[in-house]
Amino acid sequence: MPLDQNAIPCDGCIQCCRNDQVILHPDAGDDLSFYRWEPIASALYPGRAVPALRRDPATGDCVYLTEAGCSIHDRRPAVCRRFHCARTALALEQLSGRTRKILRRRGDVYDDALLARGKDRLQRARDLGLEHVLDTAQQVAAFERIAALPVPKKR
Repeated sequence: MPLDQNAIPCDGCIQCCRNDQVILHPDAGDDLSFYRWEPIASALYPGRAVPALRRDPATGDCVYLTEAGCSIHDRRPAVCRRFHCARTALALEQLSGRTRKILRRRGDVYDDALLARGKDRLQRARDLGLEHVLDTAQQVAAFERIAALPVPKKR
């Protein structure tokens, strides 16, 4: 079996389950009837509401996050199965400085704590010789699309 991003250990980290909006994709196998979700606005899909896992209003955490970790890990959404914070860090490295600055200024694209963890996991991937398993093409393209959009007004 070929290596993929899951070969890069998370070491029990759950930062991606905190404050990161999980958009559901029925076309990728996410059964909306299984999840507790709500429609949200997302920089990835300007002008339309998309289904996303509900967040705990008190903490901002995914409603499926428990002290033991993800309570639906075996049926986690496609985004969760594909996501790795090291990919986010690597994709940001591959962008121009101007594009990174635009994304940072927007404030709605990535979370600083998650990016810090991603940089740590990216270094771990490099130490293990696994950087090559991080396919960044989709994420780089998404970041570039978002950077080209108007910056949302602060509320």
